[in-house]
Amino acid sequence: MHKRRDKDVANQVTVHEVVGEVKGRVCVLVDDMIDTGGTICAAADALFAHGAEDVIVTATHGVLSGPAADRLKNSRVSEFIFTDTLPTPGELGADLDKIKVLSIAPTIASAVREVFEDGSVTSLFDEQ
Repeated sequence: MHKRRDKDVANQVTVHEVVGEVKGRVCVLVDDMIDTGGTICAAADALFAHGAEDVIVTATHGVLSGPAADRLKNSRVSEFIFTDTLPTPGELGADLDKIKVLSIAPTIASAVREVFEDGSVTSLFDEQ
């Protein structure tokens, strides 16, 4: 998926291009942060328009402000996966079956242990 932003229009994606063949496939969209949900939902719509069987969205930070709750609830995306770096807003409560939140606590705890035991934080990701 290629996204482009118009330099004259702040914080708005203007073009989506699907790269590769997605027809009949389950697609995974990965992003660092989802704020209002507009970009990620538009990207998912583009994949569905090109024949994707399903779309799963993952993001490190689920900010989920403004219209995000409605956009995620009404999206054809089957699952949104976030880490718990931010609390999931309460207004999403009724539709949490579509949202999965993964804890980063074990990773942080392991990193702290490695630092205090003069170990290697990098080694935490060797088997990933």
